Amino acid sequence: MTNEAMALAIALPLLGGLATAAWPTRSRGIGIGILTVLLSGASVTWLFLLMMSHGEAYQLLGGWQPGLAIVLHADALSTLMLLLTALVTLAVSVYATHYFRSSREAARFWPLWLLLLAALNGLFLSADLFNLYVTLELLGLSAVALTALGGKRESIRAALRSLVVGLLGSLGSRVGVAMLSAAFGTLDRQQVGKRIAVDPASEMALLLMTGGLLLKTALFPLHFWLPAAHSNAPAPVSAA
Repeated sequence: MTNEAMALAIALPLLGGLATAAWPTRSRGIGIGILTVLLSGASVTWLFLLMMSHGEAYQLLGGWQPGLAIVLHADALSTLMLLLTALVTLAVSVYATHYFRSSREAARFWPLWLLLLAALNGLFLSADLFNLYVTLELLGLSAVALTALGGKRESIRAALRSLVVGLLGSLGSRVGVAMLSAAFGTLDRQQVGKRIAVDPASEMALLLMTGGLLLKTALFPLHFWLPAAHSNAPAPVSAA
């Protein structure tokens, strides 16, 4: 049952995002968007209770073996982060139903918002470095699009700046992941953790990945792009 809960935590926001894109008029108020966030929160709560009862769990997707399959992993830390994400996204979603009053604004917001939620859930459940990279990219791209949602010149300029910075950070992370894959023949987190050693390749990969993440997360002193993004993004997006 834990495996089904992990899959639902990612699949529900993705399906909800597709549904809000297909039927935008049904995403306003207590519509598809809010219902999807509630169902996603319920699946995360279910996963947390199962994990507390049965311990951490793994799931292999696609019928492949570890190393090729997409591997999901739920433990105490990841499920705690999922619960925090569910609480924040629920609060933001409730506020967004009043903030985006026009059907046109809501139609643009909800698909991107649910894609961001799916990326966050996938990020916390990913058990290999490649899927961590993929979910970080989905998270960044959806956040950039949400920042530009207002359509004003300042919003678009701030979004483009955050996109360029995010791409630079992604480049560093991607090169670091490629170096680890070449050095150890796997991107599974546990396998890399067992094989990694103090050597130039590992140190360079760690430096590139850490630098890329510092840039993407706007930690001081690499926060130069964040104030404009916050001040020009819609209030629900800035809160998230």
